[in-house]
Amino acid sequence: MPKGALLHAHLDATVDPETLLSLALKHPAIHIRVPEFITADNIKTICPTFKALPHAEYADGPGVTDQAYTPNTFVTIQKARGTFYSSLGGSKGFDNWICSTMTINPAEAYGTHNTIAKVFPIL
Repeated sequence: MPKGALLHAHLDATVDPETLLSLALKHPAIHIRVPEFITADNIKTICPTFKALPHAEYADGPGVTDQAYTPNTFVTIQKARGTFYSSLGGSKGFDNWICSTMTINPAEAYGTHNTIAKVFPIL
């Protein structure tokens, strides 16, 4: 690679998280899954996985904050947002959570993780 070329970039340095979320919410194919249902105790450690699914595979299970949610099953991003528990901030809480998973703040970069372990998986 030529000297001076971009060798390293973080998602939040290249894409505005709010814009990316806004675009995702407009597409019914975008689905989300998490390893366990989200609670006030684990919301800061749960990172979602996103995937665009073909229409034949669209899922309609419970939202990601519902105790009936089956871990690692996809639900539409619209349903996940629309059913996000009010105790976690409702749809605005969902937006804040999603955007926080797409960024690495200074406390995480230098204190909590001191690594690149926080990732934003897209399948």
